Amino acid sequence: MSHEHVPQSATVYTPPELAVAMVAAARGKPGALWLDPCVGDGAFVAQMAAHGVRAAQISAIDIAPGPGAVDDLARTVRETDFLEWAAEHRASVDHVVMNPPYAALSRVQGKLLDRALDVRMSDGHRLPFKANYWAAFLLTAIDCVREGGSLVAVLPAAWDFAKYARKVRETVERAFGEVIVVRCASPLFPKVQEGVVVVVAFGRGAQSCTNRRIEVAGLTETIAALEQIALGKVPPGTSTMRAFAPPPLALRRLDEIVHIHIGAVTGDAGYFLLNEDERRKWQLPQSTLRPTLSRSKHLVSAAIGRKEWANLRDEGARVWMFWPTDSALRHRAVRAYLKHGREGGCNLAAHKIAKRDPWHRTPLPGRVDGFMSGMSKRLPFLALRDMPGLTASNTLYVVRFKKRVTEAEKATLGVLLLTSSVRRELARHARVYADGLLKFEPTDLGGVRVPVVGARKDVVRVLRDATALLLAGREAEASAMADAWVDGVTTSIANENRTASSKWAIA
Repeated sequence: MSHEHVPQSATVYTPPELAVAMVAAARGKPGALWLDPCVGDGAFVAQMAAHGVRAAQISAIDIAPGPGAVDDLARTVRETDFLEWAAEHRASVDHVVMNPPYAALSRVQGKLLDRALDVRMSDGHRLPFKANYWAAFLLTAIDCVREGGSLVAVLPAAWDFAKYARKVRETVERAFGEVIVVRCASPLFPKVQEGVVVVVAFGRGAQSCTNRRIEVAGLTETIAALEQIALGKVPPGTSTMRAFAPPPLALRRLDEIVHIHIGAVTGDAGYFLLNEDERRKWQLPQSTLRPTLSRSKHLVSAAIGRKEWANLRDEGARVWMFWPTDSALRHRAVRAYLKHGREGGCNLAAHKIAKRDPWHRTPLPGRVDGFMSGMSKRLPFLALRDMPGLTASNTLYVVRFKKRVTEAEKATLGVLLLTSSVRRELARHARVYADGLLKFEPTDLGGVRVPVVGARKDVVRVLRDATALLLAGREAEASAMADAWVDGVTTSIANENRTASSKWAIA
């Protein structure tokens, strides 16, 4: 997408002295990874390098063509939309320093606009068309920051007064443990006729947020405040308050979060899926097969790793899929098994087999993050993949997150699917057969709505324990545990705020 789809007036370059102070305010850690999502002339990258950060530790993105004067000081990617790049780089950096483009979304065109309007705030709603491009960059940059990381951004005064900015501010507060706003009354850029704010946020992933604000007159005072922040101090004249309690939980459709697809269609499970005894009988090397889950009862825990898969193998389950590579075709045992298939061991006339070339290689799903059952006597749940290369046959669904997420975020979705409200909605989507089997198509599952909830450190343990209860037939207890976890996430900020407000609402 050409940079011509963004107005040239959207770009304002950061004064070098402000860039120095902003990079220092991020409180960079040794060995940390840095990001400038709109590198422009490279003012921030130059200062990162001046602080001893190596090029391999800095990602610099820009829609405009290059080269730039400092491109060699970072892993610079030009003629690339940051919003598109970020989709594959969630939770990938420790520190972000940015001066995003200032342009009404009504002036942005093409795919750039489409991606900006697809950006979501913490309440689950998309960014409105009346918003500004800077908000899309800021919200997307938050997703790129790892737990415990920081973000520093210079933004227009609309941060304070624009109607759409209120939810943007709430999103920042939900994402970080401390947010400091330095409000400068004077313009800092030649093209901007109003004051600006510098937002400094620390502690990505914290469960409550402390807000601080300082009003300053001009560039000199802005830099002085940032220098104090860089040293871990509170600048003189700062007002401090606790964040407000978060609004009620928003809901998102499951198909907005993950892709749900049928597993690998072999065309003849009796030939392509083997247990360990059959593999040994044919003397097939393990390298000619793919570890596979082929039944809903193979989803035995919250995460399927090598241990769980090996237990299934040792119990005689069909957990191998015949999938020889080209180099394996020379192996004597592979040739014998292929001959067995051609001589009646495999239904070569089956539609899926007859139309593929070669016939003996089943198309596999792409990246797999987890598994779900579409046909079982219990409602679906998410079993995460914890074993490289593990796939599933078409008796199961494979789940892939649409954006790159952390393991905690994956586990969060697993817990949400066990909550009582989501279980009730799953039950409403089920197609019930006479023998008690519950059938779900991918579209049925995709329409289920789940709460918008942030990850928390204990989520992996909660998912493990709640799933164990579910598999033991104690679904009510599993849902109670999941409900309690969600309640804890959503009330922790409010509880801390109430305690704090009785002591010092504003200092």
